[in-house]
Amino acid sequence: PTILRDNSASNNTAAFSCEHRLAALPPIPREGPAVSLMNYIAGEGFFDRATTFADVNPINCCLMSMQGFPEFKEEESERSLAIDLLLRFVRNVFLHDSSVEGETWFHKRRGNEIVICTMINLLELLKTSSVWTVVEWRAIKMGNKLTGGNRRDLVKFVAKRLPCACLKKLHSATRKKVAKIGVCDGCRKQFPSSDLYVCTGCMIAEYCSKECQRAHWSRGHKGDCISLRPPGR
Repeated sequence: PTILRDNSASNNTAAFSCEHRLAALPPIPREGPAVSLMNYIAGEGFFDRATTFADVNPINCCLMSMQGFPEFKEEESERSLAIDLLLRFVRNVFLHDSSVEGETWFHKRRGNEIVICTMINLLELLKTSSVWTVVEWRAIKMGNKLTGGNRRDLVKFVAKRLPCACLKKLHSATRKKVAKIGVCDGCRKQFPSSDLYVCTGCMIAEYCSKECQRAHWSRGHKGDCISLRPPGR
């Protein structure tokens, strides 16, 4: 219910008064794939900030969730509605929480925010290709970036997709306060993005050094690298 209210709803804790209002939502049906997906992921804790998803891979979580909704591959209007609802929810949460939490908000992320953005990306990818292996590879690539990054990556992801002036200002502030980082798949430590290089096989895994790449290869990436390679390579 929270994501279906507009940003003027006084009883919505995720609402925030924004001078730059978004276009009105299209009519929301009582039932259909988009509504069913919202209800399902709400039950999985996607809209609950207390859900950390600490022991769950966000990419796998979203891929498994979508298996129960094959109609999204064909029904563009339902995909668009689901994307719009999820984007508005995250945008309202970002604007509300950043105003309440202040400086600390820029330096932390919530697990449910990562999973929602990963789901948005997956829904978008269903528009671009009917080949599931292509969709899966692209979803994993973006999902790794969102999971291994920080607040900056999440705000950029949403700001690029919504014409909201307040969100653009928040993105600008985030870029000034938060450095661009990534995670080495070998040692699992965070590094500035400029210090990481990507595996030339799968084009997904990133490393801080040759030593970490060799160690990760021995621990299992040798097999994963082939399955994760871009389609056609």
